[in-house]
Amino acid sequence: MCIIVDANRLGIFLQDPPDKDAAPIHKWLAAGHGSIVYSDGGNFTDEVRGRARERLLQYSRAGTARFVPKERFVGDENALQGRTGSDDPHVLALARVAGVRLLYTGDKKLIADFKNKKFIKGPRGKVYSGAANARLLTRSTCAR
Repeated sequence: MCIIVDANRLGIFLQDPPDKDAAPIHKWLAAGHGSIVYSDGGNFTDEVRGRARERLLQYSRAGTARFVPKERFVGDENALQGRTGSDDPHVLALARVAGVRLLYTGDKKLIADFKNKKFIKGPRGKVYSGAANARLLTRSTCAR
């Protein structure tokens, strides 16, 4: 099971200790039930820097994060440019290529795109917006 953590929630996610909304994800990861999928390609290069990049590398070394090279999704990202309501085609492309159907974000436009079957289907995308959505963690899928 996998999740993508959008840049607008990455700071909250990386707080130590984690805030109440990110805590269920940390518990889920620590129990070995899931992983974060991330990349440094596309807009991720600008969005994931410094401490965030180092923490994601730590998660990767611990086996709770999976890196997807930009070469795997850049074509899909380019095809989505200008077709989405959000400015996050890189997130949608990563989800499509990696088979991730769960996203932690608060971006209303990205939420609409992620739930749109035109962009994410088979199964449709689900959005984790806080601790009240913790049940989604046990229902997420991820292609390996």
